Amino acid sequence: MSDHLFLDPPKFHSMDSMPIRMTSLDLLDMAQVAAHISRAAGLGRYSGPEDPVEYLLQKQCAVRVDTMIYPTLAGILCFGHDPQTTIPNAVVDLGHYQGLQPLTYEVLHLDKNIGGTIFSQLQRVEEYLWRNTHHGMTVGEHGLERIDVHEYPRVVVRELLVNLLAHRDYMMRGAAARVLLFRDRIEWHSPGGLPPGVTVDNLLKAQTSRNPVLLSVLHEAGYVEAYGQGLDTVVTVLRDEQMRPPEFEDIGAAFMVTVYGRAPEDIQNITVTSRLTASQRRIVTYLTTYGDAALRDIRDLFDDRTDRTIQRDLESLVSMRLIEPVGEGRGRRYRLVQS
Repeated sequence: MSDHLFLDPPKFHSMDSMPIRMTSLDLLDMAQVAAHISRAAGLGRYSGPEDPVEYLLQKQCAVRVDTMIYPTLAGILCFGHDPQTTIPNAVVDLGHYQGLQPLTYEVLHLDKNIGGTIFSQLQRVEEYLWRNTHHGMTVGEHGLERIDVHEYPRVVVRELLVNLLAHRDYMMRGAAARVLLFRDRIEWHSPGGLPPGVTVDNLLKAQTSRNPVLLSVLHEAGYVEAYGQGLDTVVTVLRDEQMRPPEFEDIGAAFMVTVYGRAPEDIQNITVTSRLTASQRRIVTYLTTYGDAALRDIRDLFDDRTDRTIQRDLESLVSMRLIEPVGEGRGRRYRLVQS
């Protein structure tokens, strides 16, 4: 991408608020803009004009220059019909590797040039990471409520994806944002490194944003809880869940964040050593291994228990939302409740 792509009215200072040459509002999906306004208002995060064009102008997603209205970088990234036609490098590369290094012969999945709006990119990458990491559950202190246990806390995954796309440098020609999933960790590589004045040492205190308009729109949509607190949230959540702290590295061309997950065997141990009776733990362990089971399968696990006591265990596990029945009568089977 080149600086010549942009018009340059002096009152605009952030790159994402700059109007783009040779464009028009036809590049933006006004139905998406209207849906965003409605959603943001419903969340209590927006109370301005309801007209899509007026909204775009107010948010600096579009800019009036003389008698023309041009979409800005933020406008195209958030609401464009096809953002990559105008901003080809606004893509994400997603790599999933079997081992600990990005080796070609250990690739499980490679999805290059993930495009669309910033919202569709966030959703697509988050859904892949969630489907391809490990999840378990335990119960609360008094054994009354289900508590989900994940390899990576979802809020951490979400915050780092938002950080990746909201703060990256979209001016770097040919540079895609990258998300790499390894056996023990996830890495986020944001093109452009940290903004001027921000270092690894002060990034939790610095409030500088390279793309403040993008960040504002994401906040309205519910993806950002508070400005300047995304990485603080990551650090706090990992600490509270007694996980390894994140690692930050600025190599100039990219800012990299690494988060290490819980080991899959640790998630399994949390699940089966929770505050359940020995017989309930055996049922949960069996369903974790085999997926589902009929009553006769569960009965075969026990030599010294009556059908009534087994049924009581099943009813308790159902009431705690750890398992659920599927089907009726003789065809009824039991499975773990999906988190």
